[in-house]
Amino acid sequence: MKCEVEEIDACNRKLTIEIPLGDYQSRLKAYYQKLGREVKVPGFRPGKVPASMLEKRFGPEVKQEVLTQMVSDSINQGIQDNKLRAMGEPSVVEIQAEEGTDISVTANVEVLPSIEVNDYKNMEIHLKIPKVTDEDVDRMIEAYRQQKAKTVQVTDRASQKDDLIKIDFDCSVDGQPIESGAAKDYIIQIGGKNLVEGFDEQVTDMQLDEERTFSLSMPADHANAAISGKDVEFKVILKGIQIKELPEVNDEFAQTADPKNVYNNIEEMRKGIRSSLTDYERIQAKKISRKDLEEKLGTANPINVPEKLVKEQIAFMVNKEKQADSGQPVDTTAADAKTVETVTPEEEKKHREGALKILQQELVIGQLSDDMEIEVSDEELNRELGNFAQILGGDLKKLKKEWAQSGALLRLHSKIRREKTLDNLIDQVKVTEEMVDREKSKVDN
Repeated sequence: MKCEVEEIDACNRKLTIEIPLGDYQSRLKAYYQKLGREVKVPGFRPGKVPASMLEKRFGPEVKQEVLTQMVSDSINQGIQDNKLRAMGEPSVVEIQAEEGTDISVTANVEVLPSIEVNDYKNMEIHLKIPKVTDEDVDRMIEAYRQQKAKTVQVTDRASQKDDLIKIDFDCSVDGQPIESGAAKDYIIQIGGKNLVEGFDEQVTDMQLDEERTFSLSMPADHANAAISGKDVEFKVILKGIQIKELPEVNDEFAQTADPKNVYNNIEEMRKGIRSSLTDYERIQAKKISRKDLEEKLGTANPINVPEKLVKEQIAFMVNKEKQADSGQPVDTTAADAKTVETVTPEEEKKHREGALKILQQELVIGQLSDDMEIEVSDEELNRELGNFAQILGGDLKKLKKEWAQSGALLRLHSKIRREKTLDNLIDQVKVTEEMVDREKSKVDN
């Protein structure tokens, strides 16, 4: 087989293929042999039917099927041999197959353009890093205090706000007990946000072993339909009072508060916390700067994008827009452009420029991923997938299997690889930093 490739433009190639007559005849003979073993012809045993009889009975259908398969195989072989990055199925333009001559095939195929990324090391990225304030440091120290807090029993006073109290309770409506409306040794915090409105006041200033009975009106939208909008009578017995005892902020506290760092005194601890928080803000600023870097790469490397990709991206964007307009949650991981059956001319015009911009950036970043040999390990993929499993409340193995079947796992893999590529690039381009107030940082981003 001979294959010549002609470049029509950056995204289209014309393939001219010549299939030798001998190859076609060999394939035809093999097909008849296979057919002879399968068909039943009166008077002949399987595999003993003469080829002439098979040709007479099935000739046109067999020739057409063999020709069709050979044309398809030859085009695919031509694409592979010439290392063309084909987009979708090739379109056959012409087949010349006269009796007794070689077969000539002409086909067009849309391809991803070859991309040579311009030097990016002179690109400049400006990071706006929020300043770490004394209040930020204080909040971190308070978090350490909460982690080191001890629970202490209180026996010499009544219950009050912020206490952790242990109670037995039951509740009823119109004298009838509520199903699952009783508990023993139940721990709540007075002033906690998860209590029924008014419950705090009723259990404040109670003495140990005191019993109280009171009635509260349930909200109309209460999760339990059996009591929503009704007056519920509670009977509560106070069995224990506890408080959190927070450690004093001193040099001894500084030496044990941070599980990752050991500080000699409070001053050293505050400096260490400030440095760690600044490093964290710098990392977050780099993540935000990915978008700026994407746009710079796309602008510096304009490329032709295959029309097939453009149409798929437009359909994807239309689908997202329709989901948002209908109030449906927009799932960027599992979305599929094929869910949009038709795109109107108006929708195509509206989204074409944005689609081209996105695809140009993606193709350039994808090429850089290849050039840098960026890989995503199973550990990285499982860690990110595990985050989704926690949010969705599902089993990791089950979620991974479902996403592998839907194609979402491949998209997640591409997302991680893309982010790793951009992070790698940020470490190679020119980076300037500006320390800014946190509120100004939010506005700018």
